Amino acid sequence: MADRKGGRTAADQSDAHAAETIRLLSRGPSNGRGGGNDHDEDEFDDDVDSNLDSADENADGDSYLDDSGGDNASSSRHSSERGPLARGGAGVGTTRAQQNEHLRRRRRRTAGLLCVITVVLLFALAIAAGIDRRHKNGDNDDGGGVGPRVNLGYAQYAGMRLPKVYPPSSDGGSDHDTRANPIAVNKFLGMRYAAPPVGARRWQAPAPPDNETAVQAATDFRPICLGMGADPAPGSGQAEDCLFVNVWAPASAMAKDGAHAADETANSKGVPVWVFIQGGGYVANSNPNIDGADVVARSGGHVVFVNFSYRVGLYGFLAAPGTAATDADVVPNAGLLDQRALLAWVQEHIHRFGGDPQHVVVHGGSAGAGSVALHTVAYGGRDDGLFVGAVAQSVFVPTLPTCADVTYKFWRAVHAVCPDLKDDEDEKAVGDAIACLRKTPVELLQQRANVPSSFQFRGNASTEGPGVAGFYWGPCVDGDLIVDRPSVLFRQGRYVRVPMLYGVASDEGTILVANAASQDDVVGFIVSNYPGLGPAGEAGTAASIIAQHYPQAPAVPQHAPWFPTLAHVYGEVTFVCPAVNTLDAVAAVPAEKSAAPRPALFAYRYAMQDPGLMAAGLGTVHMMDAAAVFGPRNVICCPPASYFRPDDGSTSPEEDRNGNPGLVPVMMDYFISFVRSLDPNTHKSPHAADWVPWGRPEERTDADRRQRLVVYTGGHQAMETVPDDQSARCRVWLDLADRLEQ
Repeated sequence: MADRKGGRTAADQSDAHAAETIRLLSRGPSNGRGGGNDHDEDEFDDDVDSNLDSADENADGDSYLDDSGGDNASSSRHSSERGPLARGGAGVGTTRAQQNEHLRRRRRRTAGLLCVITVVLLFALAIAAGIDRRHKNGDNDDGGGVGPRVNLGYAQYAGMRLPKVYPPSSDGGSDHDTRANPIAVNKFLGMRYAAPPVGARRWQAPAPPDNETAVQAATDFRPICLGMGADPAPGSGQAEDCLFVNVWAPASAMAKDGAHAADETANSKGVPVWVFIQGGGYVANSNPNIDGADVVARSGGHVVFVNFSYRVGLYGFLAAPGTAATDADVVPNAGLLDQRALLAWVQEHIHRFGGDPQHVVVHGGSAGAGSVALHTVAYGGRDDGLFVGAVAQSVFVPTLPTCADVTYKFWRAVHAVCPDLKDDEDEKAVGDAIACLRKTPVELLQQRANVPSSFQFRGNASTEGPGVAGFYWGPCVDGDLIVDRPSVLFRQGRYVRVPMLYGVASDEGTILVANAASQDDVVGFIVSNYPGLGPAGEAGTAASIIAQHYPQAPAVPQHAPWFPTLAHVYGEVTFVCPAVNTLDAVAAVPAEKSAAPRPALFAYRYAMQDPGLMAAGLGTVHMMDAAAVFGPRNVICCPPASYFRPDDGSTSPEEDRNGNPGLVPVMMDYFISFVRSLDPNTHKSPHAADWVPWGRPEERTDADRRQRLVVYTGGHQAMETVPDDQSARCRVWLDLADRLEQ
């Protein structure tokens, strides 16, 4: 599939385009225009046309990118309905211009899918490249301490002592305050919290870890769970054996024998525990192994930080026909069960690290935030005492179909590696298929089954539009762990009553959508991700909603005319409005529905502007605040250049003048405060704004109810009321929650 213009494949070109987006997250402007490519729109279209001409000529009929091929009735039906131009042929009575326009639309659709897929894969590559990062900088001392040990019953682990960890500077950036008193931090990396989910345990609920007689080293990160299309080879940083947990704890809170110390820095119960669930669209572990030493130091030794890996993609979210959440064959939502197993592990063992098991705050980003929401309503809102506070950062809410509705994914995986088996619903056929999948080597599953795919094989899914859903795997309603969709359960008051903090970015959709050139492209992409919003021409469909509520947005640099509109629609329907509607639902539930009081609620909008990202037309992107919450040097991928000062990593003085180093201590302190006290105000930075809660019971008007903190460029903050037009759009999406499957 060589490109006629230069020998590069279409995938190569798309990889380069997606890589440019990732580069922008870590670099500032270049040549006065930002980090994007310098092609104008026509040149971009020419490149895509040339690349995809070659791809079309060489694609086989089974390609997932060819929506007229495949071996299913749905694809054939769509192909015949679209007529003879569906594969680029000349139709009767059509003009050359019409043929060219049809080809151009088809190529944009394919390019959109390639872009989404390559963004996911490139994030995975960035993760793999950075998987062995350590807590190393010029200020903190990584060595010289005696390694602490902890006895967990099933195993003893020897960790690492960081004798001098200086807190991040209150002046911001990634530098540390060497004038402050350093603290000693114990870190334990790569401990097992569950048995390896391999062999017969593949697609089983997580099992307790196996007993180990020898002392286990806990000084290096272990592999994260296999992402979609990732390389499982040794040394790649990803593996099927991946259920590991990392802990950073103040040494003052942990005694030598692995029990908490009772001294002036740790009360008799231990210190609050911060558990972070990483994101990745349920198809990858995209925020792995964030170094927690800085937040422990910034807290003054008053926090224990925990992160971990959980199964994703094919291994975490496969649902087989006839299986339920308690079935022994294939357990749907295995990835969510991994997360709950980790939270149970924390309850049982965190006191040995100096943490308080009765004060655990669970925090997730993106799909991790979606997971937090699901744990809040798990088992119909049953409180298992796993956490006392919940933080959802850029909550990701894609479709949440029933498990029965997604068994087609099971058969697609089976046919990919066991082509002789038939998709029969009887017990023996399903059992044979499961057995075949279990004995298939992980390398083959990664090559053929755990690959980027679209939703086009669902009966009501559209194959029109510039792109299709890149987040193919995900949770499903199984009737047990997830008894119904979150929007229903929150409105019914069936959730765990804990304080909640929800945050969104101003431009959630920009790095996740296709480069839409027309309103039809916008509609097609949304229907591809939310099939219940099609077909066109009906009330309550994507076409009618977009036409009524989303006029064409102003143009942005380096993108096609309808890209900002698509980013706006997708950002609201998938991230912003689920957050707004969840907070509204919790605030509105009468207190008498539960013996517990109405929980405190807090919300924020992250609106900082990075020069490089603004020049590229991307704005304040999804999860951009993670590098501020954890510190820009402590995340695996792509902290914006403006988070650094010129003397600690930024590329030019101009970035510092319009920069954001001051955001780091502000965001870090707000989050630490919520973890410690369930209120972001208690331990906030001295000059930070008072954070007004959302939904005070005595305030009845919508304007008073929807208050959120806004964090601006440079770290400035102010409260705002959610705009009336956004509130109205969120109500529209809420009314369509059943069609959205949210």
